[in-house]
Amino acid sequence: MLNPGGYALVLDPTIIAPQRTCKFSRVLVDGGSSINILLRDTLAKLGLAAKDLEPTWTIFHGIVPGLSCSPIGRIRLDVLFGDSSHFRREPIWFEVVDLSSAYHALLGRPTLAKFMAPPHCAYLKTKLSGPKGLITVTGDYRKSLECARDGAKLAESLVIAEERCQTGSSPWPKKRRPR
Repeated sequence: MLNPGGYALVLDPTIIAPQRTCKFSRVLVDGGSSINILLRDTLAKLGLAAKDLEPTWTIFHGIVPGLSCSPIGRIRLDVLFGDSSHFRREPIWFEVVDLSSAYHALLGRPTLAKFMAPPHCAYLKTKLSGPKGLITVTGDYRKSLECARDGAKLAESLVIAEERCQTGSSPWPKKRRPR
């Protein structure tokens, strides 16, 4: 690793919904977050819709700088770490948001506590107990860099779009009409 401790822990858990089970490759583990977040696009990939959500009264800050965000609902889904021969599965509550992100989901402190899985950011690993002993879940610094790059591009495009909305200018040059 080029910069130990400088990469986000991005894992690939399996998320299980009643209609579909998917292994997601871009799930951010954030020990600073007090909630778990699922993106609306991820919800759709699991074969779920807004009608499948329960109401929520959660409001959180920090996703969009300077603004608060209200989820569109919440849902309890099973999250699985490990492989077919040795795994652990736990039900996790997610706040579902209608935002764009480089990630499919964010697993915060509630998930880390449920799995009793302390993250190790320098090694991009977490360990959790399973029925046959310890399960080591490893991230990939290349995936972390890719997500950071995609997230920066997305943030830049959102800032540019917001600035244009505030100034009333269009991103497209004005067309001149022939006389």
